[in-house]
Amino acid sequence: MTPKLSGWNYIVYTLISRNFKHRVFTLQEIYDFEAYFKTVYPENFHIKDKLRQILQNLRDKGLLNFLSGGKYQLIEKEINKKETIETKSEVVYLLSNESIPGWVKIGSSNDIERRLKELYNTSIPLPFKVEELITTKTLEESRVLEKSIHSIIDTINPNLRKNTEANKREFFKMTVDQGKSVFRLVSQIVGISVISATNPINQINIQ
Repeated sequence: MTPKLSGWNYIVYTLISRNFKHRVFTLQEIYDFEAYFKTVYPENFHIKDKLRQILQNLRDKGLLNFLSGGKYQLIEKEINKKETIETKSEVVYLLSNESIPGWVKIGSSNDIERRLKELYNTSIPLPFKVEELITTKTLEESRVLEKSIHSIIDTINPNLRKNTEANKREFFKMTVDQGKSVFRLVSQIVGISVISATNPINQINIQ
């Protein structure tokens, strides 16, 4: 169960727990993820400084041990077994809609075809199109992924959702390419592959 964290604290904790949960790691191994952060935050020239600061924050919160020789180790927390029970495969999705230019929708569902049908209602003239998908095995994993993506976007640039009329909803004021960059960053953090949308889903009949 992921502790109640937000912003960069949540992002870096998720990165560590997914990639180094059962072993000691070094600062350089965390720095190796800098390039992925830069794909969605190219104007930030202090990512390494930020990562170092967050490691200190996690230690202060009792979530990380600083070891000798510049090494670190995550402090194991009890897992809520109810949240890790496998369920029907879930997906975290990136959707676009030609009738809502300049915005994308990022959410999760255990049935993408049903979700597309639900979204195509009388309030919008055109159906949504699937741009990217990340498939997960559990509901808990899906929630972690969705929250990670939302948190990364809100942390990097609050004006894409947090400070807009879509605050706390699943819509983000960004291009499809920007959304795809975030999906790829998250896939590196949590170690799950992004699946590019395929034609059959893009062209699904949702009449």
